[in-house]
Amino acid sequence: MKSMSRFFSQAWRPALLVVSLGLIAYLLYFHHLNSLLPGYAPTEVSSYHAGQTWHEIVHNPVNAPYKLIVLALAVTGHHQLIITRIAAALCSVLAVIVFFLITRSWYGYRIGFFSTVLFATSAGLLHVARLGSPQILQMGILMLIGALLWHRRSPGLHPYLTYLVIIVFGTLLYVPGMVWFELVVALVVYKSALRHWLRSSLVQRISWSALIALFAAPLVFAIAQQPHLAASILGLPAHITVQTLSHIPRNLLDSLLSIGVRSNGTSLLWVGHSPLLNVMELILGALGAYYYVYQERSLRSLLLAGTSILGLLLASLGGNVTLACIIPLVYLLIAGGLNHFLGEWLAVFPRNPIARGTGLVIIGIMLFFSVFYQIRSYFIAWPHNTETRQTFRLPPS
Repeated sequence: MKSMSRFFSQAWRPALLVVSLGLIAYLLYFHHLNSLLPGYAPTEVSSYHAGQTWHEIVHNPVNAPYKLIVLALAVTGHHQLIITRIAAALCSVLAVIVFFLITRSWYGYRIGFFSTVLFATSAGLLHVARLGSPQILQMGILMLIGALLWHRRSPGLHPYLTYLVIIVFGTLLYVPGMVWFELVVALVVYKSALRHWLRSSLVQRISWSALIALFAAPLVFAIAQQPHLAASILGLPAHITVQTLSHIPRNLLDSLLSIGVRSNGTSLLWVGHSPLLNVMELILGALGAYYYVYQERSLRSLLLAGTSILGLLLASLGGNVTLACIIPLVYLLIAGGLNHFLGEWLAVFPRNPIARGTGLVIIGIMLFFSVFYQIRSYFIAWPHNTETRQTFRLPPS
């Protein structure tokens, strides 16, 4: 009896936290998923039909992870367009969890919590998370960073975690443009990866190679049958011409301006010309970028710099890679800026509890207004926008 009482006295706080987080996730990503907008967009209809049969997925395996979730929901008896949004929302919950694990590992629990709140409630994530489209998979860079971090932090379990890393890398091969991010990650850690390979046994090397071949085989087969799929997987336009290349500088400038100044996006993902970040997030992101460039030149800074530049370039090519790929990277920079700001404040007032508390209150107020702005932008301003209502007009079934 005492053991049961002790168990409940220790478990109620974690249980309450899990229930609270589950409720918040439901309200952000699943609540009014079918009724916030007057209907569905054409891209959501396309996503629905692309994931209805195994034949369709094998024939065109681009974005296969998302299509498989849609297929699984259809197999369970759900045959309405809402399953495309449910699939994206499920992926977004995973992205938020991985984001928290990364930021907690890098900056500690407090900064991890604050930055995850900003990321989870950002309009940039909400637009992609609640849209019935495989664009949410472009945030798979978080999975790459998370798998890499887990692998490096657990040397004693390397042989087993290597299978997880291969599964993550193999799954993301099917996401447009993600192969380039995998190459960046591989270049950053190739020395440690090579040492790990040389220390491994022959059986482990054979099993890892077989797993890699298993993931790559369907994609290679599909590209051999339809060579044009290679451009989609690489995140490149279907036809590269001189005119296409001439648009890259302008597209790159538009991508940069869309982050914090003025967007030129469609009503499918944007509210008018509102930028991705609000003023507070833009300042913290700039502070985080400054911190990584001038004060912390490490593996982490190289990884963030390389993937951010690559994401902007891919989004500027005019292929099927969008700014969704850099949203998590921008918020990782914001987390770095928040950590630097709070660290400097606490360094100035190391023993003054009033000043320390004041700093935390200031951050709390900043977070509140940032979250309020982003949620209001998505849940109130965007659904009532005339262009948005014209885009989402197709019936739900």
